[in-house]
Amino acid sequence: MKKILIIIILTLFTSNTAYSNQNRCDGIKKFSKEFLKCNARNIKKGTLIKVESIKKGTASKTENFKLSIKKIGNKINKKIKKKE
Repeated sequence: MKKILIIIILTLFTSNTAYSNQNRCDGIKKFSKEFLKCNARNIKKGTLIKVESIKKGTASKTENFKLSIKKIGNKINKKIKKKE
């Protein structure tokens, strides 16, 4: 059992699962048109990815908020109906 655990841990540490969407601009002269275009493209891609994650996060928070408001409203309606 220990051997299997050690093998699994070693494979997890040695495997490289990192994936980068970013293009490298290292080979291009700094302050040239191509270098600036490359950096601008990388910034744009990173911004779009971050915007998408923010949209998903706020959409889920909004949905959870709506559900909690509906639950509170239902509890209030039940109390009002019981009093009548």
